[in-house]
Amino acid sequence: MKSYDDILTRARKVAEEQRPETSAYKHAAFANSVAYAVTGMSGGYGGPSVREHAAARVARPYMTFEEACELLLKLDGVIFGPITDLHRAMFRDEHCFNDDPEDLEVLNS
Repeated sequence: MKSYDDILTRARKVAEEQRPETSAYKHAAFANSVAYAVTGMSGGYGGPSVREHAAARVARPYMTFEEACELLLKLDGVIFGPITDLHRAMFRDEHCFNDDPEDLEVLNS
């Protein structure tokens, strides 16, 4: 298995290439979430954001890198999709930081 840092770097590159129109906050949340899904460990580029907490509910640890990317790259998924009731529950119940300001605007409205 590659090192945790290698997985983070590779996942961030995937996010930047596949979703270039989205914010650096979402790129970081994607990378952190893929690394968690692959290794079961958390950390990396700040966070955990509300999107990372939501991703931890839909991605199971020890997925392959490819499986995690496929699940978490979805335009209607927990990282790149709209804010859902799951995100709202995570925002209410979990300690979240390094959230995208656009997400915070929706979550606080």
